[in-house]
Amino acid sequence: MSFRLELREQTPVWLNIVLPLAAVIATLLLCSGLVVLAGANVFHAYSELFLSAVSSRFNLVETFVKAAPLIFTGLAVAVAFRAKFWNIGAEGQLLAGAMGAAYIGGIESLPSFSLVPLMIAASALAGAGWAMLPAILRTRFKVDDVVTTLLLNFVMFYVMTALLDGPWKDPLSGYPDSPDIRMDAEFPILLHATRLHLGV
Repeated sequence: MSFRLELREQTPVWLNIVLPLAAVIATLLLCSGLVVLAGANVFHAYSELFLSAVSSRFNLVETFVKAAPLIFTGLAVAVAFRAKFWNIGAEGQLLAGAMGAAYIGGIESLPSFSLVPLMIAASALAGAGWAMLPAILRTRFKVDDVVTTLLLNFVMFYVMTALLDGPWKDPLSGYPDSPDIRMDAEFPILLHATRLHLGV
């Protein structure tokens, strides 16, 4: 007996709903087994996982602040996927963009009115420039884009680490931190005593 895989001409609507739900349920069940093996309470673990992000105003705001750049990064990757470019390097491109913005934000000689637009432009150019390398390798040399984009994540991580341990290190900090960017380069805070800012 032989089996043959055939691509469906039309996928039923119910299948597009059931498959992601089944994947989530299977993941939760698998993780539940690991939690039990670790000797922890499954219900307590999942309540902490799902409810802690919205259990207080501070936690809810922090969820928005941390989720916003990840959501936009995911949207950027979705555009590449539509073009059949399998970009697995979103993390490295996000770091490249953040470093581009941080570099411009630390230049004291720039006038205040141009600082934020220049930071946004530098961030976009740095992220796109980092994505251009695997794109060139694929189009010119037929190098697999999944491998190159994935491996370049680690390259950018070590570039960032080298900068934070070296020329970008804050001399007043014992940790690999960069100095704070200029105050006029920060987005205005929308909610007092939180980190919720206009950029979110």
